[in-house]
Amino acid sequence: MKLCMVLLCGILLGGCGRSSDPVRDLIRDLERYPEYSLILHDLRVEDGFMPDYALQFKVLTASGQRISGRDTLVYEERKTDWLAVAETEYVRYENFVGMVVASKSLNGQRTGSQQAYPAGYQYVGNSSYGFWGGGGFWQFYGQYALMRDLMGGWNVGRSDWEGYRRNREQGRPYYGPKGSNGQSTFGTRGAQMKKTRPGFYNRQVQRRQAFSNKVSSRMGQTRSSSGWGRSSSRSFGK
Repeated sequence: MKLCMVLLCGILLGGCGRSSDPVRDLIRDLERYPEYSLILHDLRVEDGFMPDYALQFKVLTASGQRISGRDTLVYEERKTDWLAVAETEYVRYENFVGMVVASKSLNGQRTGSQQAYPAGYQYVGNSSYGFWGGGGFWQFYGQYALMRDLMGGWNVGRSDWEGYRRNREQGRPYYGPKGSNGQSTFGTRGAQMKKTRPGFYNRQVQRRQAFSNKVSSRMGQTRSSSGWGRSSSRSFGK
């Protein structure tokens, strides 16, 4: 019911030309949990004279508590409905699919989209959830396989984890280590997205290429109409 109200609110605000941030609206409800992660799950654009933009989120919440090493936390995962947003909000989040855009840990520490990071990374390095295994890679305990699944099978190494911590402390998004081709590991156009959701990945790459072509075409028309790039026999400096 609350998510439906958020959806209705987003539609009404969008129709009035105002921008509503769905992350801010969802956080209000999630604050009742001792721990949560809000993950951008999907994007949608319906083209037209005035394109319609929407976002969908995955929510990971913890209920219970951890006292003196006794863990009664129960984790639940669910998805929101599609939430209508203004173009400005769509652009703000479009690079973060598969990443945490807002979170709260058991100690009350919170992060926002400026510190977006790959889902599951906040549990790495915490001995309550796992340990550093052979080869320097993090291993989750069996009961926390959900956190491992959030990463799509990606194994986090120590240098990778240090990079995540450094970016988080500096208030910057972290997309994981870059491959030999310069491609980031996580995010909307990251290597993990290409591996786990190839259809979605290809649509995003095609959409970005189409947008780049459109911008290039417009710039070319502007240059032509203004006389830029035309050949001329006029000489200067003589």
